Amino acid sequence: MTLEKINLSTGPVHISDAVRNALSEPAVSHRSPYFRTLLDDTLAALCNLFSVRHTFVMNGSGTMANEVMLHQIKTLGSKGLILSNGEFGSRLSRQAKRIGIDFIPYTLDWGRRFDLAAIKQLLSTGNMGWILCCHCETSTGVLNDLNAIADLCEAHQMHCFVDCMSSVGTTHLNLSKVTMATASSGKGLGAYPGLALVFSNVAPWRSDNTPTYLDLTNYALKNNIPFTISSNLINALHTAILQKQTTAHTSMIHQYCHRYYDILQRYDVVPFGDRQSKVFTLVLPDGKKPTFTAYMDEKQIILSYESEYLVKRNWVQLAVLGHYRENQLDYAAATLEQCLERIC
Repeated sequence: MTLEKINLSTGPVHISDAVRNALSEPAVSHRSPYFRTLLDDTLAALCNLFSVRHTFVMNGSGTMANEVMLHQIKTLGSKGLILSNGEFGSRLSRQAKRIGIDFIPYTLDWGRRFDLAAIKQLLSTGNMGWILCCHCETSTGVLNDLNAIADLCEAHQMHCFVDCMSSVGTTHLNLSKVTMATASSGKGLGAYPGLALVFSNVAPWRSDNTPTYLDLTNYALKNNIPFTISSNLINALHTAILQKQTTAHTSMIHQYCHRYYDILQRYDVVPFGDRQSKVFTLVLPDGKKPTFTAYMDEKQIILSYESEYLVKRNWVQLAVLGHYRENQLDYAAATLEQCLERIC
């Protein structure tokens, strides 16, 4: 048994030694030539990794990135469709409502997959200019069909906007067909939280009514550095991206996610998602959650079960979003099976 903690939560995620060391290097000015080169290299790597024309980085969480994208949507001035089949799709709707965006909600029960025929029917009811959705719905682990939604947008000459918080860095992702997408540094990219990312295949739309800090055109005009930004966080992100590009690590993550899913299926505790997901939502037998979480905590495996939406539903989540060694994932798999065998 190992005494090292293994972080299989939805975030913050398991961090490699190389990324930890990059974060601890001396801070440098965001106006220095060194920082300019570091940021440019980081943004170029992200554009290449996800097949997008532009990447913008800013201080904040993934929610910040979504706020920025939503203000871009508002600038369009057209009605759209927001798809939701979980907590984070619903959060997009709540954010859009606060900002004053005109939209029609397409809301399903948590864990249900979007029906393209139903979406097409909704599009026929009015002149809509865009669709917004989550790619991986973190609250359930369901991986929505982004390619099909992007193709639908293209066929109807609409913009496609997508929250990719839990799919960036965890699955093969080509964003060349979307208008904009969002992510954060603290999930699938394997870095520390604190940086919000917006990927775009269009130049930002300007609006004098958008708050300065949320105005993507401000970032574009200032060559991505309108305000102070931490060189430590950028350095850690850059290091993490280089690690994420290794085929061997990606293949290992896929292999163990399949193994985790098969274990969870065997004990009938994973009603959502599939073997391709990197986030698994566990619905345990009545009264077994305290025993399960206590056992996993004792064995030094960190899971997610304290978020409001998880507490409300008595759910637990296991996610493979960070950077791991094979012996860590192997130990976690064996421990997971031992625990489930005891309580199920």
